[in-house]
Amino acid sequence: MITIENSLIAEKDIKTIWELFNDISAIASCVPTCVGFKVIDDNTVACDLRIKLGMIPLDNKATVSISERRDERHLEAKGQTEAGDLMKKFGKVATGTVTHLHIILDLDEIDDQNTRIHFTINADAVGQMKRIYEAVIKTQRKITEQQFAKKLENALGAKVRFEEKPAS
Repeated sequence: MITIENSLIAEKDIKTIWELFNDISAIASCVPTCVGFKVIDDNTVACDLRIKLGMIPLDNKATVSISERRDERHLEAKGQTEAGDLMKKFGKVATGTVTHLHIILDLDEIDDQNTRIHFTINADAVGQMKRIYEAVIKTQRKITEQQFAKKLENALGAKVRFEEKPAS
């Protein structure tokens, strides 16, 4: 299992952020590697994702659905990705390889105009896909997270920054 976890602070009220994360089209447009998406229904989106691993372009197709909403502060989504044509060609990935996703989002109101956005993404990948994801995370995680924060900032029309972690 590959896990990515982080917290952002958005200079926006919790209600506005909750509304954004419940708009499947708006949140799909915040996914950093998304080059196109199709809304299937109010809870489900199909995304075309593309990244480069060195000089090799890799693509995935992801379908994600919001599966749980609770207390206007907790949201979960589940989905899966599969290798796109470029990844199958260059990554020599088996055509039946599927990665299962579980995304958890928790919002905490800091004050009237600041909200903590804590997210966890679990990707259950196996074999070659797991190695590809680990390589991408190792080389591009920071850039991808920064792109997500910037796109979220644009969607909210408010400053978004990473929460500083206490020194250990």
